[in-house]
Amino acid sequence: MKRMTGNLQSKADKYNRGGETVTYKLLIFTCYGGCATGVAASKACIRIWEENPDDVKIGCLPAVIVPWKFNEIMKKSAKRILIDACGVQCGKKLFKKEGMSVDRYIELTSTLGLRKAKKLPSEDLEKAIYKIVQKEVNTLLGKNLLQEEKTGKELLIAFGTDDGENLNNDHVGMAKYFYVYKFINNKEVRIEKRKNVAFKGNESIKHGDPKKAKATYSVLEGIDVLVGKKFGPNITRLLRKFVCVVARTQSFSNAIEAVNSNMGRIVEEKNKEGDRKHIVL
Repeated sequence: MKRMTGNLQSKADKYNRGGETVTYKLLIFTCYGGCATGVAASKACIRIWEENPDDVKIGCLPAVIVPWKFNEIMKKSAKRILIDACGVQCGKKLFKKEGMSVDRYIELTSTLGLRKAKKLPSEDLEKAIYKIVQKEVNTLLGKNLLQEEKTGKELLIAFGTDDGENLNNDHVGMAKYFYVYKFINNKEVRIEKRKNVAFKGNESIKHGDPKKAKATYSVLEGIDVLVGKKFGPNITRLLRKFVCVVARTQSFSNAIEAVNSNMGRIVEEKNKEGDRKHIVL
């Protein structure tokens, strides 16, 4: 990973003076190239924006040639990261021409040792690129400290399921079972299977009724984090008791991987005394 410095810095510094208000901690720029690495990078950037809406925003790469947009970008972003899909380095050349500095630069085909492929990415490539971009974003946001802080700390995390292999498709509070895992030091072990007997799907109780939230509380006593594919209107009540994680996957294995990869964010939300927000992975 590289930092673009030198002559590019002087023009950037011009717009960072005067105590201007910074709106975003980090702006992400990518080329959105029509190749496997380009498509995977675009998906990774959108996912990371969704995961960090208060800190991160995707920037418009072509907009840097518009003077007033250049000024706005420099005034309203504390840090910037640029991702090029291939060795042509279109983004880097554009930034150099316009004098836009970045704090991290990634060129994916070189980083991964791949040739540019004009096709859609595989799932494995999407995962690999997401991890590369996520690592750099977390470093720029100072989230590596959170990963270190969680070392040695134990979390009990419950996953809603009907079959023991996949997350249930309905609201997580409607799951037949909750599989409870103990997470510590990037490892997890299943310690318990809890039957969701407190609420048996009484159709006379509407979604969002406080009785449903209380039923979920009673089943999940001692749990730190609740993971499911969907949450209903009661999520605002559940957030008072748990960190609520929306997992955009079906299988337990993928959900567990996502939780481990984002443990810093989960710990950060858990440690909040109020105004806790749900996390989307």
